[in-house]
Amino acid sequence: NYFKNKIKERLTYCKEWKNSVDIYLASKEVTKKTNEEYYKSKPLLKLILDVYFIPYNILRFIRYLRMVHEYKKNQVEIKILTSELDEQ
Repeated sequence: NYFKNKIKERLTYCKEWKNSVDIYLASKEVTKKTNEEYYKSKPLLKLILDVYFIPYNILRFIRYLRMVHEYKKNQVEIKILTSELDEQ
């Protein structure tokens, strides 16, 4: 019973984390669309800023890839925990 409760707690945490990441990714999409719309009329400024922030943008992209990896890993963990609970 103790083990089952711990699995439930972990499953709850994983689902909450997944929901938080879903909200974060949706928010990033809105920001991306906003930036695209804003810089339509300022292509030179966008080019200058993109070149200036290349190192930072690469780092952000690597962080994004890591988050996507963790997100996929979390989905697998949710499946495993759910199957563990169903077995018990």
